[in-house]
Amino acid sequence: MNVQEYIESGSIESCVLGLADAGEQQELERMCATYPEVLAAREAFEASLEASAMAGAVTPPPALRESIFSALKNEPGTTTAPAPVITLEKNPSSGWKKYLAAASLILLAGSAALNIYLYNRYQRSALLYKDLLAQQQQLAENSNSIQTRLNQLETDLGRIRNPNVQPIKMTAVNNSNSLTTVYWNPASAEVYLLVNQLPKPAAGKQYQLWAIVDGKPVDAGMIDLEPKEGLVKMKNIPKAEAFAITLEQAGGSPSPTLTAMYVLGKV
Repeated sequence: MNVQEYIESGSIESCVLGLADAGEQQELERMCATYPEVLAAREAFEASLEASAMAGAVTPPPALRESIFSALKNEPGTTTAPAPVITLEKNPSSGWKKYLAAASLILLAGSAALNIYLYNRYQRSALLYKDLLAQQQQLAENSNSIQTRLNQLETDLGRIRNPNVQPIKMTAVNNSNSLTTVYWNPASAEVYLLVNQLPKPAAGKQYQLWAIVDGKPVDAGMIDLEPKEGLVKMKNIPKAEAFAITLEQAGGSPSPTLTAMYVLGKV
């Protein structure tokens, strides 16, 4: 918390009004000794309280002083004359009303300071709650994302462990330094592709999977590298002798570009 935040927090008002604990009082003394602006804020608040009290102050009646001295002279041992009856005002209650009004002003100033203090505390608590709520929501989203990923991995693992599935390792050709794996289930004709390593295609280009059936290439689907993780579902292939991947124009080609072949794997 910086100096300005401390001044606006309501801690100064709380300490001056005696509402703070010992720790907060010590912190105020430390801040006043370190930062002149904190000391100035404290003195300004004390001055405002004093001004409020003085604004409602009532000047005692002029006769009050003489009456008090007269009463003191007639104390036992100083004189035998009976003590005079002192009448301060025709309406005794009016003086008390004025003093009560002054006290009310002081209490009003204290109440205003307390309200400022409590409001600042409320604002800080509201901000803290908002931050905690945002963190909780982020943790929940991360947890859901992780759980979704785990479910996908479990599904992929189940496909790989299927005894009907044949893993086909597709190694690099034309010095492409690439590697992919096809998981093919001849019983269901399902084909899944795991991209281990493929160079990022140039703009307007896209990889295409081919199945070699009876010596002829058959389109097995386009490969979208960016949003996919794990196994990628491709087109069903009921029969195949080999699989290959070529780099084609985005959207695919009716026949493979053999000079742009990256990987090949025999069944």
